Amino acid sequence: MSGNGWRGSWVCSLLAILTVTFESLIRSGVQDVNQASIDIQQVSAALAAQGYRWQPPPALAQPGRTELFPSHLAPSWADPLLASLSHSRGGVHTVRWSIGARHIHAVPVGIPPSAQRVLSAVWAGPRPFHVPIEEVAKALAGAGVDARGLAFVVWACLSDADPLHQALGRLGVEPRQIGSDVRRATRKRAPLAGGPRLSIEFPVGPPCSSTCGPGCRCGRYLVLARLRFSAPSQVRSVLEVAVLESELLSVVDDTREPFAVRRFTRLVENVQEVLPAQGTRTAQAQRVRVLVDRSFTAALLIGSGFAPGPRGRAHVVRRLLRHAGTELALTGVSLTRLDTLVEAADRTVRTKLGFTPLSHHLLDTVREERERFARVLSRAPMLLERA
Repeated sequence: MSGNGWRGSWVCSLLAILTVTFESLIRSGVQDVNQASIDIQQVSAALAAQGYRWQPPPALAQPGRTELFPSHLAPSWADPLLASLSHSRGGVHTVRWSIGARHIHAVPVGIPPSAQRVLSAVWAGPRPFHVPIEEVAKALAGAGVDARGLAFVVWACLSDADPLHQALGRLGVEPRQIGSDVRRATRKRAPLAGGPRLSIEFPVGPPCSSTCGPGCRCGRYLVLARLRFSAPSQVRSVLEVAVLESELLSVVDDTREPFAVRRFTRLVENVQEVLPAQGTRTAQAQRVRVLVDRSFTAALLIGSGFAPGPRGRAHVVRRLLRHAGTELALTGVSLTRLDTLVEAADRTVRTKLGFTPLSHHLLDTVREERERFARVLSRAPMLLERA
């Protein structure tokens, strides 16, 4: 065989191998769609099988922290994972609750819940880019995501994007599944790994136009995972991964509405039974969304030992309960229904996640806060007259 012929056959064989890599991932994803339970713990188990060591999550609110509660958007989010990797190689991961305390005054359409679980993983040491991308994609497929619909969006500048495109090409990802979003690369966050970034996304719903594809910010593509790699200038090679459970559940249940997933079905029904039909369908859906979000997040925090109060983290719980109470009052529903909704959130969602049911003592804190809020509302006409 001539040299050119040998090289030609070798290249064809290599392309076939690379194509099979992603095709095998697709087949495994289809199989897992029918068998896997829908839970971020499935993603955690898959990463553990790939060599990421499990690390117990830190407390929901640690003393000495400036933030009210942990948020996956905070620069310090990955800090608890760093201690065990300070002088070693390998990966660690954990699943912890993220509380969006700065946005509890409103829940606009389409944003994730105020409280959700987030899988965080960190890997220290040199690794080819395609390896963690394939691992995370397989882990998502194991949680019920159809791998055939995955899209990959590069956040980095053009000079940094080349190794990511090469890695995706090595996995056999088709060009139509790859997009770019230069705007996201300008976001001011101090991630652990400050180099190229990649998001793994999934389309839900119809396209906004004929040009809608990976990288389009119309809201169709839900971000399942974010990967951040070390910059070439960094001395130490580090990978940072975050997987959002709210997006995962929405993709598997094929909905853009974060509370239309099966996890919240019974709580949504409880809220709809309480609310009278008023206003437009959009306004009614917004009220349901607020009450579901506030009652569940309040139940989660109260069960973790945070009682309503005037300052700091206690004030977050107070604001959650009073925002829900305001929605009830504006629709003419008795405030006593607030106790019912928090108890329903605990029974239908929180305890299903493995928590112990709220005790009578903890449920009494909801009643006491509701009574305090009722006294505030009773003084409202007098305060308006004085204004």
